[in-house]
Amino acid sequence: MASLTRRRAARVVLAAVLCLTPTSVRVFAADAADAPRLTVATVSTVLELTNAERSRAGLPPLRENPRLAYAAQLQSDQMGSISQLDHVLQKAPYPRPADRLAAARYSWQAYAENVAMGQRSAAEVVSAWMNSPSHRANILNPVYTELGVGVATDEAGRPYYAQVFGRPASS
Repeated sequence: MASLTRRRAARVVLAAVLCLTPTSVRVFAADAADAPRLTVATVSTVLELTNAERSRAGLPPLRENPRLAYAAQLQSDQMGSISQLDHVLQKAPYPRPADRLAAARYSWQAYAENVAMGQRSAAEVVSAWMNSPSHRANILNPVYTELGVGVATDEAGRPYYAQVFGRPASS
């Protein structure tokens, strides 16, 4: 019962912080004793560590955007619900990144998405992305000005992460 209360409290906090977080957020694994504590702090730490990498490369920080956070959380939730890591999930309600951005009502000029599975902390996932040429390229791409981060777990307690980078369309 205590873990259920913590999960509900975490959902409320996460929804308040991200503004547009979907109601299906799963911040804690239901019964996995070794599941990581995936909290709002994890989301903000991924953003901070990503910006630290950009700073080391002489790039400006990415601004957190609640609409991109919504798109990232949609993807994390979808991957966790079917225990599948991929950018395109054919049978999901929002199969492609563009579908998730449309659901989030994010009008974009450019976007990219990083996904990962299994890392037990924000530091581990950012390190994994930085050690992958294509993910590193997204993190260090000067075109992107905004970022949203999502995290969810599957039934086994494995974490699924998503970063959605964006540059908003000109108004």
